[in-house]
Amino acid sequence: MTNKALLFLLALSLSACSIFKKGPETPPPTIYSFSEEITKDRLYSDLAVLAHDSLQGRETGTIYEEKAARYLSKRYAEIGLKAVGDDNSYFQHYELTQPAVEQVTYRLADGDEVVDNSTHNAQQIGNFVTLFGGSDTVSGPVVFAGAGMYNEAEGINHFPEDVSGKWLLVMYERSNTNMQYLQRALTSGGAVGTILIVGTDTTDFLQEAKTRQDYFGRGQGLNLKYLQEDDGSTAPAFNRVHPELGARMLGLENLEALAETQSKILEEPASFQAKPLEGQTLYHNPVVNENTVHTKNVVALLEGSDPELKNEVVVLSAHYDHVGVGQPDSTGDNIYNGADDDGSGTVATLHTAQAMAEAKAAGVGPKRSVLFLSVSGEEKGLLGSRYYSDHPIFSIENTVANINIDMIGRVDPEHQNSDSSYVYIIGGKIISSQMDSLTQMANVMGPNLVLSDRYNDLEDPNQFYRRSDHWNFGRLGVPFVFFFNGTHEDYHRPQDHIEKITFEPYLKRTKLVYNLTALLANSPDRPLVDNQEFIEKTQVDPR
Repeated sequence: MTNKALLFLLALSLSACSIFKKGPETPPPTIYSFSEEITKDRLYSDLAVLAHDSLQGRETGTIYEEKAARYLSKRYAEIGLKAVGDDNSYFQHYELTQPAVEQVTYRLADGDEVVDNSTHNAQQIGNFVTLFGGSDTVSGPVVFAGAGMYNEAEGINHFPEDVSGKWLLVMYERSNTNMQYLQRALTSGGAVGTILIVGTDTTDFLQEAKTRQDYFGRGQGLNLKYLQEDDGSTAPAFNRVHPELGARMLGLENLEALAETQSKILEEPASFQAKPLEGQTLYHNPVVNENTVHTKNVVALLEGSDPELKNEVVVLSAHYDHVGVGQPDSTGDNIYNGADDDGSGTVATLHTAQAMAEAKAAGVGPKRSVLFLSVSGEEKGLLGSRYYSDHPIFSIENTVANINIDMIGRVDPEHQNSDSSYVYIIGGKIISSQMDSLTQMANVMGPNLVLSDRYNDLEDPNQFYRRSDHWNFGRLGVPFVFFFNGTHEDYHRPQDHIEKITFEPYLKRTKLVYNLTALLANSPDRPLVDNQEFIEKTQVDPR
């Protein structure tokens, strides 16, 4: 950071401290003093609406998500923010496709011999079950990838060097199969799919096949329509095979031999090498109806006061969708209210906007513009933020930074019996040293939270740095900070209710967000992405 910026921040720190200094005269307000306008009562008022049963969990593409979007637009209009969406509205509309699979026909050939030709639909059960994916017609040769194990340190690799265009036959076992590596083989390696042999229990296979019959004809999964139109690629399939057919594919006589083969592989995993099943080809042919689903991001702008800097924007984002209605819990509750996920982030964004608008009305608003972005489709794969980042209302070149908030209203198990005044920081220093400095400064100005970097690692197995909406800015070179309080027992469960929000730490986290937004909007220098490892990572493994 430049000396100019450091002097600016030092002066700012002293100014912020003076806000709270008692004296005979009240100091004039600054943009930072308006963080005090954010209160627990204000947060509760809006969160009670978004997390109410009447919104039925705000699932993407439903009328209930639409109601949430209209509520947010109404609030932004009341605050006085500028509508910068389509047709001078607060909405950025986009379309999703939702494939509804009617049936899947599987044909397994061994050279010229047809080994299996079966169909799975609402009336029939075949010898394969598609667990997910598989909405495209795909075919290819089969390679046996053992137990799907990969551990470079121990010299274990069950995968072929070249997986492109191939089916990977895997003896799946939860504690041994490396699903992350298998997923990578499908998404970036170019494999057409995987065929899982899950134990030797034929009854279990038939039960899963029967359960899956209920999914035929119902929309499954959502995809951005414009990417489907432009891409031309196919989605890999996760298929489960009947154990007896799996044994036959491996040239084994019975299920006992199948179990023995799996045991031998698990006993000496480092000795196994992938084996092409010569001549075997699987054809996966679904019948699919494509439905179009309409949804929208909510976009509202607080214009900056500086004639030049107002052309640059700080984007403050949170997702307002959740997972809707699902399986009931032990109490019979089947509404996934999403008070924390991500009602908490959405309402924090809303009240940062309100406090900052009040600062502007008092003549001390931000110099840069601030875009308040409430995205949909996060729970379906970061769809709303991907759409915005590919169709930005303000250019990515003029986007100074992204602050993203997802789940800041609860306390995770690690902090249940300790200090709850913490927040996980993801991004910041692993992307931009200047973003880290500004985040630290924002915290010193008032909240004084414990800023934990537990998950702030490009190699963290949870991969939180790319699992929420900030990633769609980061992949384009925009520095970001992601505020997160960690997962809890009600994550994606019906009991994520407003009654379980811990409002004191939630208020502090919201004030931290406000302070950082103001600092980024007023800093003379914009933060730069300066971590070479992050730059290389996004180039090698982009979303």
